[in-house]
Amino acid sequence: MSHVSPPRPGDLAPPLELPSIDGDVVGIADLRGRVVLASFLRHAG
Repeated sequence: MSHVSPPRPGDLAPPLELPSIDGDVVGIADLRGRVVLASFLRHAG
């Protein structure tokens, strides 16, 4: 098993695209320079 180092302050986030609460797809690269809070919720079903 390979070891992955945790991110450090100042590291760029890895590429990531997720649906927004409105159903739009948002890429983290589109938000560069902004403060981003990602909240992951478990979906029952």
